[in-house]
Amino acid sequence: MEVRMIVAEEAASGKIREEEEVEEEEEEDAISSLGHDGFDSDPDPAPEQDMDTDDNEEERDMASMGGSQEDFFEDQDGGSRQAVGEEVQEKATWQARARRLEQAGEQVDAALVPFSLIHDVRKEEEAAPKNKFFFKIDGASSNCVRNAWRRAGGVRTQKGGWNVWWGRPLKQEEYKKLNMFQRVCHFPGTFFLGRKDSLAKSIVAFRRSHGQASFTYLPKTYLHPEDRERLLTDSKEKASRVTYIVKPRASARGQGIKLVSQPESLGASSSCVVQEYIDKPLLIDGRKFDMRLYVLVTSFDPLRLYLYQDGLARFCTETYDEDVKGSSGDLFRHLTNYSVNKTHASFLARGAEDGEKHPLKWSLKALKEHLEERGVDTKSVFEQVEDLIVKTLLAVEGRINSKLQQLVPYRNNCYELFGFDVMLDASLHPWLIEVNTSPSLAADSQLDKRIKNGMVVDMFNMLGICTYSRRKLKELRERKESLASLAFSSRLQRASVTDKHRQVEVCKGKRNPLEDLTELDEEIIRETEEELELAGGFKRLFPSPSSDRLRRFMQPRYNNLLLAHWLDRHGCRALDRVLKTRRRSFKGEEEEENSCSSSAPKRQAQKVLRIVRDKEGRGAAVAARRRR
Repeated sequence: MEVRMIVAEEAASGKIREEEEVEEEEEEDAISSLGHDGFDSDPDPAPEQDMDTDDNEEERDMASMGGSQEDFFEDQDGGSRQAVGEEVQEKATWQARARRLEQAGEQVDAALVPFSLIHDVRKEEEAAPKNKFFFKIDGASSNCVRNAWRRAGGVRTQKGGWNVWWGRPLKQEEYKKLNMFQRVCHFPGTFFLGRKDSLAKSIVAFRRSHGQASFTYLPKTYLHPEDRERLLTDSKEKASRVTYIVKPRASARGQGIKLVSQPESLGASSSCVVQEYIDKPLLIDGRKFDMRLYVLVTSFDPLRLYLYQDGLARFCTETYDEDVKGSSGDLFRHLTNYSVNKTHASFLARGAEDGEKHPLKWSLKALKEHLEERGVDTKSVFEQVEDLIVKTLLAVEGRINSKLQQLVPYRNNCYELFGFDVMLDASLHPWLIEVNTSPSLAADSQLDKRIKNGMVVDMFNMLGICTYSRRKLKELRERKESLASLAFSSRLQRASVTDKHRQVEVCKGKRNPLEDLTELDEEIIRETEEELELAGGFKRLFPSPSSDRLRRFMQPRYNNLLLAHWLDRHGCRALDRVLKTRRRSFKGEEEEENSCSSSAPKRQAQKVLRIVRDKEGRGAAVAARRRR
């Protein structure tokens, strides 16, 4: 039988079960209010062509990359490395991972799939995988995603035997039916991040647990109509009239947003999110901007999250007006959403863009260079931004893990790419505007194509996607053989019930998880190290040796503690070295024990001989005395 994750002790209480039932109702309400997608998305502006008809688009994408394959990112260790263009299968780490996964899944012919910006297996017969790689799309998708799959030999399917899923979140029953090789682009329950009201509630709960100073990145927020009285009272107590930005609870692309200075003008039953407007934003050339940051979560248990190092800065088309009240109706001065500003009459054609800069977008790299030229300590600023990202995900990881335990059979079934929208004020303090659970990957500029094509290739290489024989997997099921007997399955499943006591002791601080690593522990550490080695343009934010100060905000979850202890003691990329040392030590102890064991009979015989001789000697002495 398939092994399911152990439910934490506290989750067994009636109180937690009641909360989970309420959360399920909230999720259904959220899905209902958001329509078919069921999540707060930042969808592509127009329907994409079908996979089989966009060859020309793919060729244009690659041509537009030009010299982009020579672009470098800052390495986490301070050096530089090529983020795109280097073939992943040439890396020793990728080759080791491929051998390991092939051996683990040999019963179903599992094989690791490499993704590339350069090579196309459709044009290289010898590179074609033994088993086909299938993808399924249900909802919005982008050329950069589909083309990455196609170059890897992917074939689109509408059936159930897919390797990767892109689009809407699955329904609860669909999550439960996933097999060990399937990857879904959403975790269950991430509406806690994507819905503006749910995000605000999660951060309020985080502050309640850890103190108001624990999260200083969210503008003062009111949920209307629940907080209407508090909103009106706070507004009246302000020395000067404050401007508020009013947003629908679940929307994207700037739809339904307005500025108001008199919150009492809101309808008493109006359902919306109201925030204090950031009226002193940092300006560049007199224009307001925000940052679209791409954050990848490959796992929530343990939490592993990465920031892509070259996101976007998005600008308003018109210069900012400090008289917010007088210009509140001119959204081209106040909203940075690209989908809003590209409709402006003065919007320049994409041919006018210059390298890292577009009339409405800059690369994050160009933004940092500009700020540094103005004397800004960008290292300090972006340390705060990274702190914002990690704490936002820590605020929801407990509730999402509860959904994972209920619905998802294998640890590695889900991943998710989030779009964090962050704004800097004039004091260089970062503010969280919103989180998109399905950020647009449409590329209508050369800058978009350069960033997004490289990003999705790096993302898919990190995930360890495998082809497999559907026929052999089906045969295993039809013979009713336990999938737990499949090595690949046991590696991906969660801890067995027999480990529960040990894990509870670790979570209570009574035991160090490194004292006796289990096979599953080693597998989780290895996955973590492999992801870091294959991260390309992604920087791992959590876990990391520098995330010590964030651990007090973590729930005491076993796998998080395992990685925290491991990084404290050994750092990154240490598993093989540590295991080799342990094996050598164990071998030495075993040889010593064997040596002792083999010499024991000899020592025993010598002891018996001494006893016999002693007896013989004493007997001879007695006889001699008698003779005398």
